[in-house]
Amino acid sequence: MIILEKIINKNNEVYAQLSYEPLKNYLLMKWVGKCSDEEIKSASLLMLDWQVKFGWRKKCHFHVHNTKELEVAWINLIDWINNELFSEAYNFGLRYNVSILSPDLFSKLSSFELHKSGNKKVPTVLFDSISSAEKWIRTKNIELR
Repeated sequence: MIILEKIINKNNEVYAQLSYEPLKNYLLMKWVGKCSDEEIKSASLLMLDWQVKFGWRKKCHFHVHNTKELEVAWINLIDWINNELFSEAYNFGLRYNVSILSPDLFSKLSSFELHKSGNKKVPTVLFDSISSAEKWIRTKNIELR
């Protein structure tokens, strides 16, 4: 795993960490604690920026969001994620959004809502663990070749 960036808030606290897993070819955002909609949007745009600059060349088709430690609802961003973020990322090779579910009820409900919204170009797939997501990604990577 290659750590690309630790993303900090106004209080100089890390609320997200962006990494790339070259052996399994996915981009990972690990979310931590509480953050605002604007902070989530800002960190998500870093994923898009990486996908535009590097992801399409690496044929990276998966963005994984580990929300296990996220303690906030982000349901207000679903339209933006589906209509803007995913649409642009799709143009640069993104095919699946993977969410590792948080035990926090509000974060988990946001993930369920994104999954339920059913973006046709970049569907969201839900998992309880990174290991189960990685098994699924391995299978899908073979299919996408």
